[in-house]
Amino acid sequence: MSPRPGVGIFEVYEWSLGRDDFSAEDVAKEWDLDGPGEGEEIVTKLLELRLVQPPDNQGDRYVPVDPSAASFQLLTRSELELLERKVAIGRLRDDLARMSVLFQSSRFGSQVANSFDIVRSREAVGLLLSRAAANSSREVLCMQPGSGWSVEELGEARNRELEMLDRGVCLRVLYQHTARFDMPFRERAAKLTESGAEVRTAGALFGSLFIFDRATAYILLSDEEGGAVVVQESSLVNFLYSCFEHVWATAKEFDIRRAETEVISRDMKQEIVKMLISGVKDEAIARRLGVSVRTCRKHIGQVMQMFGATSRFQFGYLVKEANLDEDV
Repeated sequence: MSPRPGVGIFEVYEWSLGRDDFSAEDVAKEWDLDGPGEGEEIVTKLLELRLVQPPDNQGDRYVPVDPSAASFQLLTRSELELLERKVAIGRLRDDLARMSVLFQSSRFGSQVANSFDIVRSREAVGLLLSRAAANSSREVLCMQPGSGWSVEELGEARNRELEMLDRGVCLRVLYQHTARFDMPFRERAAKLTESGAEVRTAGALFGSLFIFDRATAYILLSDEEGGAVVVQESSLVNFLYSCFEHVWATAKEFDIRRAETEVISRDMKQEIVKMLISGVKDEAIARRLGVSVRTCRKHIGQVMQMFGATSRFQFGYLVKEANLDEDV
């Protein structure tokens, strides 16, 4: 037999299935290797993979073993090791995020101001927001779409905001109109208003945003991602500030004594008209308005009924034809 460079482990295993047993010397002879040393190397690899084992009282002879048993032993161990590494990496990421928070609040952090950063840990974002609120001295802007916050999150945010107001910090908060019909949010808005904050609502907001002293902005990522984009570059912070002001100028003051159902319903219908004309899907409209898809489709049906439209195509044509997209 001619020499076979780079003999495969599984080739030797397949060969062994046709024999009663074999030795390292047999492997070397069969595959025309340079002496039994190379045969022993192959046998050693087969042993590591648990594909062969020596029969009773024959330490230099080997027989093949069922690979399914080897698969269970080797892969299960490897999977557990991989899981342990993932857990360790997660802990390291959280530890580094906490250290980053501490660094940012130290005298060293003030010397190195990153213009743009992404924080992936929800816990780290909470710490950063608390630290920024504690250090704010002039004005804080807050834009919070939706109303799906937990009781714990609402409590933490309320305490943070009330502490700022006690120090004389100007606080302006933007919610969506749907917050007017959410009792925890109404109670929170009432407490903030009584303490000196300004609270308004709008039909649709473009994201969760916090701006502290017009110096640092936090753009919160989705609930699934659970992080935030931290912006300290002045021109970008000023742009985000202008976006907030644009929405604030047309938002409705949050009157805790009445829900202003008719006015709010009108505003929501105007937003629906704009998004329907733009071809926005139901799920995206619901997300923008902070309502469920089912409630959103109910509103869409009411709007289309107002125009006597039986399809979205007909609805868009009627609105454009009558030039009523701003006067629903």
